[in-house]
Amino acid sequence: MGLFLILYWQVPSTKEIKGCLVTSMHQVDLCPRAKNFTPLKNISSYLQKAIISTEDGKFYTHKGFDFEGIELCIEKIKEKRRFVCGGSTITQQLARNMFLSKKKNVVRKGVEALITVKLEKTLTKKEILEKYLNVVQFGKNIYGVKQAAQYYFKKSPAELDVVESAFLAMVLPSPEIYSQSYHRKGLTQFARRRITTIVENMYRFKMIPEESYYTALARIDSFLAEGTIIPPQALPIENEFDHLTEEELEEMIINETQDN
Repeated sequence: MGLFLILYWQVPSTKEIKGCLVTSMHQVDLCPRAKNFTPLKNISSYLQKAIISTEDGKFYTHKGFDFEGIELCIEKIKEKRRFVCGGSTITQQLARNMFLSKKKNVVRKGVEALITVKLEKTLTKKEILEKYLNVVQFGKNIYGVKQAAQYYFKKSPAELDVVESAFLAMVLPSPEIYSQSYHRKGLTQFARRRITTIVENMYRFKMIPEESYYTALARIDSFLAEGTIIPPQALPIENEFDHLTEEELEEMIINETQDN
């Protein structure tokens, strides 16, 4: 009982959740009046769909936790006898980004769970997604979709197309590492495989029409070099992730997301 009270005492109030604040994780000014804040209606629907499909496919139906995913994770751990899965919902990630530090321990996970419940009770799904897209990290010192769209593509969040949205979704598990393709102006094999999978899944689940799907596939090898004097690479660039099988790649991405 004492521990629960200690944890509950750290849960923010409804006013704190709904109001303006500077986030604990990365000190992002999360307020509609902030210069980098972008309302959800001004964020590309492609980006919203790409991120939901990669980060939290059941976002609109769960209450903050993906219990089916947790059960599958437990089965995988039993089967492989090692930790091979995890992942957090968008609401859990928002709870961490808004109110918690980078310190990882059992107490933090307990507080995170309580905040997640409070967020789901206090905010609509659209409000949760809007706040998430305005605080999440997309690269070194790049927080929120407005900074990301401008930094990578010199665009507003509303102008992002399918392949650009897939790129931003791809970097989320480990943005400082996975964004290396941007600086090279050519995709690593790892990045190309991941972006292609994201685009294919968006089409498979009817998030994008057929024309947008084929247009995105055609641009994957060249979109990073558009508007620069650096030509697209004839072959994808290799890196240390390229030897991974699809199953190993999926496990690595899940493990990257679980504590981000």
